[in-house]
Amino acid sequence: MNKKSLVLGGTTLVGLIIGIITRHYALWTITGLAVGYIVTFWWPWALELLRNRKQR
Repeated sequence: MNKKSLVLGGTTLVGLIIGIITRHYALWTITGLAVGYIVTFWWPWALELLRNRKQR
């Protein structure tokens, strides 16, 4: 399985568990999905951009 899929699914699952505890299922599931999306797709892009700036 792809590492990005595991990270995204893991953060969504954590959000679902928090949602079950707080009884705000949809809010926390979507929040977990959004955090997973940021971590898997935007974070590596931002790190690459910072590395390229330091090389210049």
